[in-house]
Amino acid sequence: MTQPDYSDARMENGLRSASQSSGFNRWSGMRLIAAGGGQVCLELDVREDQTQHHGFVHGGIIGALADTACSWAAATVAGDVVTASYTLQFHAPATTKLLRVHAAVIKQGKRNVSVEAQVLAVDDAGGERRVATALALIAVVAAS
Repeated sequence: MTQPDYSDARMENGLRSASQSSGFNRWSGMRLIAAGGGQVCLELDVREDQTQHHGFVHGGIIGALADTACSWAAATVAGDVVTASYTLQFHAPATTKLLRVHAAVIKQGKRNVSVEAQVLAVDDAGGERRVATALALIAVVAAS
């Protein structure tokens, strides 16, 4: 995948550094592809222990990927943030070995940021199929 034009190396380094302090992020294997200007792209190489009994990627993994992408997209415009809520709609089972998520800020406010994410299953030829869509409300953490 080519580097998106919104890529901001300083922002990406900060997010990667913060991510390494999260045990869940280290365990899951999510990796940041690009971040900046209210947008994020993450990828995940799916492991067997991230699937459910039908062999599909577990919905919790897809939700975590979407949640992380939404909060990181918000962080690129608002600084320190936490997820206040998100909804997730599944469109198709994820059966590929690679997932990609694109998240983009819809609207930024002083206290909250609205973000949308598209979770894509990527096949061996690089073809993408949307498997889920998320809408998130991300809360800005006030400096104390």
